[in-house]
Amino acid sequence: MGYKKLISPEFKISTEHYEITRGCEVECFSSREARSDWCRVELATQYDGIISYEDNEEAVVELGYDEDYDILLSGYCRKNENDSWKEIMIRDDMIKLEQTMIKATFIDCTPQDAIRYILTQAGISDYVLAESEYGKKDTFIINKQNGIKAIMEVNSSWGIDNDFFFRNKIFYWGCYPQQDTVYVLTESENILSLHKYGSLWEIETLGVPWIHHSQMIEVEHSKFTGTVKVEKTIVRSDPSGRTRMYIYFKGG
Repeated sequence: MGYKKLISPEFKISTEHYEITRGCEVECFSSREARSDWCRVELATQYDGIISYEDNEEAVVELGYDEDYDILLSGYCRKNENDSWKEIMIRDDMIKLEQTMIKATFIDCTPQDAIRYILTQAGISDYVLAESEYGKKDTFIINKQNGIKAIMEVNSSWGIDNDFFFRNKIFYWGCYPQQDTVYVLTESENILSLHKYGSLWEIETLGVPWIHHSQMIEVEHSKFTGTVKVEKTIVRSDPSGRTRMYIYFKGG
């Protein structure tokens, strides 16, 4: 199990030409179900005429303590037509799959064969795919769909329920980044509140940059105790600089 002391976390937003650590409000969203992670950075008026960026410019969002940062999101700036200096929308590499149209016929192929082709067409070369045997299809056709829908079609055609997502610009399908430590969230220590909404529990904490969706965490609370998989995370800061993280999981 892993324990880390939480103090006031800070965001660091890095584009190709700027590094922003203050004068902004930040919201980051990451979810197993949504697959595509995004971050919205709202800049204070002091940046008017100072900050500029190009559409699809690379960007990294980090959260940390005492200059010890963990990456929340690696992705690309998406430019807003109106007042683009005021808000930076950053999306992960899933945008490459979204923008790539796939039309192809595969002969005697495995799902991994089809997914490798889709990723190559989208310019994605860094990936990890499940090694399980799912069998071959004599013919498999993708009829002009974007890369995300094409991968969903692969899952559906083979009857597979594999998650797929990016973590630090690496694509994962049916597998997950290695997790060396299961972090512990404990009542009265690093859990500010715990509530259940429908099928999901919500933990409010200060901000834990090393916890991501699809990871396992240990929850120790009077309302719930157990080891669970993270379904989604939301990290927000407000104008005063206060940062809160919301971690969602199923169970109980």
